[in-house]
Amino acid sequence: MRIAASTTKGGLDDVVTDIFGRAPCFTIVDVKDGKVGSFEVVKNESAAASGGAGIAASQLMVDRDVDAVLTGKLGPNAYNVLNAAGIKVYMAAGIKVSEAVEKLLRGELEEITAPSGGKGGGMGRGMGRGMGRGMGRGRF
Repeated sequence: MRIAASTTKGGLDDVVTDIFGRAPCFTIVDVKDGKVGSFEVVKNESAAASGGAGIAASQLMVDRDVDAVLTGKLGPNAYNVLNAAGIKVYMAAGIKVSEAVEKLLRGELEEITAPSGGKGGGMGRGMGRGMGRGMGRGRF
């Protein structure tokens, strides 16, 4: 089984990030017979992309034959790519990679079964009142 965790610096002692597509790197852990074996740190080349970071990161998981992803939030495009590839996604943000892998193997992590949003999102966060564009209070 291959498990990828979104991380900042990489390695088993790093902490799983809250973001997926724009995570600086991924720690990919090989598990054999229920035990952690080797691991590799892969830089996320799409982290700084102006768009499509989640899709590119998801494709990286597919290309690396990952079976499960440990992360925090991921947007709909990333979720759809991973889901179509049969890659399960689990909530593990804020947990050390080695501990998150152990929790996954014991069945203690919550599976993410729907997109949980991403940074930005592009859908606007306002309430449709034009606030911030000279239309709010305080303008005389």
